Amino acid sequence: MHVLWLEYLWGEALCREAYVDAVAVLDHLENIAESVGKMLDGPATLDKIELHGPLAELAKCKDAMDPLGCEYWEVDQGFSCMSKLAGASQTPQSLVTIQPTFCIKDWAAAAPIMEDFTARTASETGCVYYGWTKREGKLFCREAYVDAAGIAAHLENVGPCIGMLLDEKVATLDSIQLHGPAQELEKMKAGMDALGTTYWPIHSGFQKFET
Repeated sequence: MHVLWLEYLWGEALCREAYVDAVAVLDHLENIAESVGKMLDGPATLDKIELHGPLAELAKCKDAMDPLGCEYWEVDQGFSCMSKLAGASQTPQSLVTIQPTFCIKDWAAAAPIMEDFTARTASETGCVYYGWTKREGKLFCREAYVDAAGIAAHLENVGPCIGMLLDEKVATLDSIQLHGPAQELEKMKAGMDALGTTYWPIHSGFQKFET
């Protein structure tokens, strides 16, 4: 499964990409090396780059990605409903994703809450994938939904978990982003503005999977 999409916010652009394993990531880096060089030769600067995945796969990428100043986030738990490749076809990128980052004050207290988040979300028909990655004292939730309605259902479903995780003794919310088609982002503003959400409309991209 390969997923690639580019989004932008004001003077920033974010490329979200997903690959089946480290070998695919390294193949991709070799394939687009020339394009990266052109991008960084004037049109843009690289603010940061992160790699999220199983620890063993992250280790395989370090030689290639350490020179870029990459941050590595280890998968803690989660699931995917992306069951198969859609043949050789590509479809326009349409997923809506929430990307919150938390600062964890008590990992022991956070662990059962994280498990409850995952268990509740697994019952949702609008979820494409869901899970947690962690780095030092930070926690990141990777989650994707078919549309704004899927996100709205998710937020209602995990409401009690959000309150428990944001207890002042457990964690604080560092930032939260919503990525997706502009029309879907607009539908979520009333419910997510209060969280300090930043909205990133999709500029271009494709996906190669079916749920």
